[in-house]
Amino acid sequence: MSQITTQNLNGTCIQIEILNEKLIKPSLPTPNHLNSYKLSFFDQIAPNFAVPLLYFYPPVPPENSHLQRVEEVHKQLQNSLSEVLTKFYPLAGRLSEDGTSIECHDQGVIYLEAKVNCQLNEFLDKAYKDSDLVKIFVPPIRIRLAELPNRPMMAIQATMFEHGGLALAVQIVHTTGDGFSGCAITDEWAKVSRMEKGNVRNLQFRSDLVEVFPPRDNILEMIKKGRPRGYEMKIATRIFMFDEIAISKLKENVNKFMSYSSRVEVVTALIWRSLMRVVRLRHGHNRPSMLQFAINLRGRGSPRVVGEDQNFFGNFYLDIPIKYVSSRSNQDPELHEIVTLIRNAKNKILSEIANASSEEIFSILIESLNQIREGYNDDEIDLYPTSSLCKFPLNESDFGWAKPIWVSRVNVPFQMFFLMDSKNGIEARVCLNEEDMMKLEKDVDIVEFSYVPK
Repeated sequence: MSQITTQNLNGTCIQIEILNEKLIKPSLPTPNHLNSYKLSFFDQIAPNFAVPLLYFYPPVPPENSHLQRVEEVHKQLQNSLSEVLTKFYPLAGRLSEDGTSIECHDQGVIYLEAKVNCQLNEFLDKAYKDSDLVKIFVPPIRIRLAELPNRPMMAIQATMFEHGGLALAVQIVHTTGDGFSGCAITDEWAKVSRMEKGNVRNLQFRSDLVEVFPPRDNILEMIKKGRPRGYEMKIATRIFMFDEIAISKLKENVNKFMSYSSRVEVVTALIWRSLMRVVRLRHGHNRPSMLQFAINLRGRGSPRVVGEDQNFFGNFYLDIPIKYVSSRSNQDPELHEIVTLIRNAKNKILSEIANASSEEIFSILIESLNQIREGYNDDEIDLYPTSSLCKFPLNESDFGWAKPIWVSRVNVPFQMFFLMDSKNGIEARVCLNEEDMMKLEKDVDIVEFSYVPK
C-alpha cells in the first residue's frame, strides 16, 4: 500500500508515505476464559477519543549491527509488540456491539510502516516552535469510540527519517486505558524489545475490576452535558520549558510558607495564575477560575475495596474541580495560596477515596464530573483542564538502541494545558484561544521562569 500525507513546514513540503500496514496479533492465543473483558464504570466515562504519544529516536548507532536495515528495525518492533500483546490482550480485541466489553479474539493492532522526506534534526528544530507539526506522525486511522466496534483498540505508526531516526506514534482508545496505561504499554514494549524480561511494576489487566466498579446502565443520564471551552475558538498552542533552576526558585519561594511543594504543584500554580492574569487583562477584573485536575487513583483506594495490587492497566483516574474566587478584584493571588488550594483539594478527595466503598467512589466520581460540567456551562467561570505525565518513564523507553530525544503529545482543539518531564525540567504544552495566548507569552511569570525551546 502507499498513502501520502503532506504538511507545509515553513515553505518546505513534508511528505509522509505509508509503505505497509499490518495487523500485529498476540504471539500466543488468548485463552477462551479471557475472551470477554468487561468494562468498568471508569471505562464507561472515559473520553471519546484516542490518546496518542509520540517518541522521537535518534539513528541506530553502528554498534547495533543487527538493526542497520530499516526492515530489521520494523521486525524487532513488531515481534516484541506481538509478545507484549499476550499480556495486554484486550488491546488486540474489539469493542462489543453493546459497548460493555472488549471481545478478545486476537484480531490485532494496526502497525503502519512509513517514511518521511526530511531529517530528524530538521524536523525537531521546527516542531519545538510549531507544536502542531507532530500530528503528521499520528496514524491516519480513526479509532474514535463512536466508530467502534470493528475498529482496532490500538494503532502504531513507525516513521523513518532520511539518514536515520524514528518517530514512533502509539495510540490507544481511551476506553481501554488512561495516560498511565498509555505510558506503561510503551515502557513494557520497549523492555521486551531490548530483551529485558520481567516487569518490575507487574502491570496487568485486572479482569475482576468490573466486579469492583460495575458499569451503570443509566450513567450518561447521571452526568450533565458540557464540554471544554475552545471548540468554537481559534486555538493556539505553545510549549513553555521550565528548567530545574527555575523550578527550584519557585519551590523556594513557595516553601517559605509551607513545608513542602512538588515540581508539578508549583508549575501548575504558576501557569494557572498567569492564565488568571490574562483573563483580568481582557475583562478588567479578576473572575472565578477553575482547574479540571486529573488524579491517578492507583495506590489511593482502600485495599479491602480495590485490592492490594492497584498497579493495573485500564482507566483508574479522577478529574476533580479546583475553584479559585479572588477577594481582590485587581490583585494576583500569592503563588503559595494557589499551591495550597491545589494541595487541599487533592488531599480532601484522596482522603475520601482512601476509605470509600465502590458505591461511594462512584458517587464522588459523578459529583466531581457534574461540578466540572457546570463550570463548562457557566460563562462567568474560566475553566482549564490540566493533566500531568511527570514521573512517568516516558523518556526511558529504549527499544534497544537509544532513549528518545523527545516525547510529545498532540495538541487539542480546546483550552487545556499538559505537563511532561523534559530532559532538564518540565515541558508545559498550553492550548489557549489565540488572543489570550498572545498575552500569555508576554506574562511576567512566563517570561521570567520559562523559555520557548529553540
